[in-house]
Amino acid sequence: MSIRNTLWIGCLVAGSIFAFSERAFAQADSFKIASTSYSQPLTQVESIIGGKKVETVRYKLGSVDRLHDGLLYSSYGDQVINLKNSKTTLKKVADSPLRITKYKNTYYVLTISALNEFSLTKYTSDFKKIGQTKRFVGDGRDMIVTGDKVYVLANNMKTETNSVEVHTFDTTHFTSLHLEKIKPMRFAFHFRHATFELKVYGNKTEAGEELSIASYDLKKQQGKIILTSKQPVMWINETKALSPTKDLVFNTYSMLEVDQKTKQVRVLYSSKQALIDYAYDSKTKTYHVLEGNFETKDFRVKTLNSHFKPVADYKFQSTGRLMPFQVL
Repeated sequence: MSIRNTLWIGCLVAGSIFAFSERAFAQADSFKIASTSYSQPLTQVESIIGGKKVETVRYKLGSVDRLHDGLLYSSYGDQVINLKNSKTTLKKVADSPLRITKYKNTYYVLTISALNEFSLTKYTSDFKKIGQTKRFVGDGRDMIVTGDKVYVLANNMKTETNSVEVHTFDTTHFTSLHLEKIKPMRFAFHFRHATFELKVYGNKTEAGEELSIASYDLKKQQGKIILTSKQPVMWINETKALSPTKDLVFNTYSMLEVDQKTKQVRVLYSSKQALIDYAYDSKTKTYHVLEGNFETKDFRVKTLNSHFKPVADYKFQSTGRLMPFQVL
């Protein structure tokens, strides 16, 4: 047999093995899709295995856009369901909660209380209010509670040009301990706790959508821009450390790899449709990406391998008035 024929047969065998493994993976692929109604009190979570629905769980709460740490709630309402305790009991919280975080058996709630104003409230593990609600200037975007301190990321819209601010409060009475302006960042979406710092992700300017990343040193209480890029981003709602020097930045446009050592930004995955949410499966080392078009109601969950290449594709249309908002 010639070397050319041997190589050709080898390629066919390798291709067949890859195609077989891809089909086998698709048959075993599993994830959940959370959808909500904005016209009636209804949210459902569908379990998908091998491209087929195997279970649907429904909850009597609508307009939901938050499902994390066993909590189901809406940033448009004032109710929350603790899925760990009950799938039906509704608990009342402050109106328009952006983030609910549990710390030392106490729930800390960040809400939007008015235009360019955020509020902080504490609750017991059974969502009974503790003390008074405190209000502060700024359009609150995110909250982290650690080391007996509450950190709030906010965009101050009252200045001549928007400013990004990191607020530090104590956990007892929400006493202001420090306020740091992150210059020259103009708009922030999200921040993440990374050992001795808070990483802030946003846009460099108001007019453009250029990616900008800042570092806030928790010990020195100082913030500075560590990376800027012409790569456009919009609504960064999740980031993940890929390595000590590389971050995954998920936004509406794409999934990016940001190398803070080389200052390089690389597109790992993008789509013609808007990226809505993603979930990482540590067992299979895959990423489930929810994407779609809210006008045509065409959606899909693409499963990407560790190299961010698609290995499975689950397409679906939203039924009734339910719209998907999260993949689990």
